[in-house]
Amino acid sequence: MNERSITRETIELKVAGASPMAAYVARPSTGGSHPGLIVFQEAYGVNHHIRNVTDRFANEGYVAVAPELFHRTAPRGFEGDYKDFPSVRPHYQI
Repeated sequence: MNERSITRETIELKVAGASPMAAYVARPSTGGSHPGLIVFQEAYGVNHHIRNVTDRFANEGYVAVAPELFHRTAPRGFEGDYKDFPSVRPHYQI
């Protein structure tokens, strides 16, 4: 696999009737248009693993976005503990 130069950033998405939603974005650094996709988090939030998956898609030429789906119940940047599944339950049982 050839490594591309990618750009990473966290953006804020407006959500009607709710607090803004942060989203991790990774994309090729080259200009022009690129196909896009959404990387959905698992129960543990947009953590190191999800950011890594997003980066790998960007390295393949995609604009990849991983939205923080728990923005209503968890603090921005929430990363659950893989060893404590019950602690993430309140965020997905709404």
